[in-house]
Amino acid sequence: MKALATAKIIPLLLLLAAWQAASATGLLPKSVLPSFWDVAASLAGMLRSGEIVPHTLASFGRAGAGFFAAVIGGVTLGLLMARIPVIERAVEPILLLIYPVPKPAMIPLFMIWLGIGDFSKIAVIALACLLPVVVATFNGARSVDNLLLWSARARGTPERRLLWRVVLPAALPQIAAGVRTAIAIAIIVLVSSEFISAEKGLGYLIFAYGGVGANDAMLAVVIYLAALGYLLDRCYLAGLRRLMSWHAFAH
Repeated sequence: MKALATAKIIPLLLLLAAWQAASATGLLPKSVLPSFWDVAASLAGMLRSGEIVPHTLASFGRAGAGFFAAVIGGVTLGLLMARIPVIERAVEPILLLIYPVPKPAMIPLFMIWLGIGDFSKIAVIALACLLPVVVATFNGARSVDNLLLWSARARGTPERRLLWRVVLPAALPQIAAGVRTAIAIAIIVLVSSEFISAEKGLGYLIFAYGGVGANDAMLAVVIYLAALGYLLDRCYLAGLRRLMSWHAFAH
């Protein structure tokens, strides 16, 4: 396992080495892209001073609120759509209309409706994350083997409890995949919303440093955000492997 983990980071290390070498030899001017060491030094300075910490807390507070609201609402709505035809017919046209719309494009509209504070950002993150969770839950619930339902009924499970005792557990692998997609979407939409209107957050920090030409600091925040997103994804998969050891998830 350690050898596999090492092999996975070799391409990244080679890319960083090539980046630094190109900067050191002048092939990549600093006006185009700062050197890796400059970016790393900027990030180290932000971490040492603690400057980046309140921005991180602000961003992930917003992203977390929107994400968890979307998971709870998306799983519930997806299950109901899969088992109750009336709800499916009522909701599906709305989802089909909203699904292809780029969610960052809706940020200004949400700010007009809900103001420029955190609530509008949380709302647009929730909407963006809701759709993949609903679709994954709906597809998972619809694909539940009828034999499971017949067996549960034969064992005396009431109809009103089939949804939570049989359908939800059987649909969990697909729901988990939808939730994983939603994690990445939450970060993307979060940064977009903070570009437009925020006084604190990682997206605000990226925009602020870029606006004054501090490209090394701007790239440092981008890399920091990418690393946090990667760690979130790894932690999520590790948790899934423990909770659902009977199902194989991507590494």
